Amino acid sequence: MFSVGICDDEISICDEIERSINKYIEMNNVDIKVEKFTSGKELYIEIKKGAKFDLIYLDIEMKQMDGIMLGERIRNEMDDYITKITYISGKNGYECRLFDVQPLHFLKKPLEEDKIIDSLKLALKLTDYFGGFFSFKKGHELYKLSLKEIIYFESVNREIKIVTSSGKKHYYYGTMEEVFSRVIKHQFIRIHRSYIINYHHASKLKYEKVVMSNREELPISQSRRKEVRQLQLDFEKENYHWS
Repeated sequence: MFSVGICDDEISICDEIERSINKYIEMNNVDIKVEKFTSGKELYIEIKKGAKFDLIYLDIEMKQMDGIMLGERIRNEMDDYITKITYISGKNGYECRLFDVQPLHFLKKPLEEDKIIDSLKLALKLTDYFGGFFSFKKGHELYKLSLKEIIYFESVNREIKIVTSSGKKHYYYGTMEEVFSRVIKHQFIRIHRSYIINYHHASKLKYEKVVMSNREELPISQSRRKEVRQLQLDFEKENYHWS
């Protein structure tokens, strides 16, 4: 899910941005989570606790910790150059100070809805949201993997094992039902009670098994063989390709 943080000491500004995003969500049927903060310090503490955001709408003029200071901490202290930051201000003249923070956009108050949405759409595009990411939590850490690099998911006791094209394997506690509900729209197939595969990594799909891009052979359960074959035909008709 794409995560947006809104931080402005004027709650009316936070509400305005949230309304614009909610309108975009309804019109485009996308999953976007929005959280609002009324001080830079409040957002900073939340991020220190492990909160992750794909995009932050960040007011510059705030007391205690202004937006530029918070942006610098996100980049330098937390070494996070992935989170997109769109600055908000009623003033001009911040260009030089913003250079090191590498903001995505700068929005001038009073805000315009189309500019808010333009920033959101650009962040979605740059993070390859529509290509898809899979995020999971292990301990206090949040991990994010591109769906393109996931070969398959496997249920191992109470853990989910993620096998990737880089050869790395990730483990976290979860259920296959929860995993499948999140990846079904991205051409993943549940071939077995214990396996969910990425169709784009299926090198050869046989009746009783599938050969994956890493040369592993995974079983297709008898009860799912007809469904798997039909999904294969459907996907081929769509002529779907990763961008």
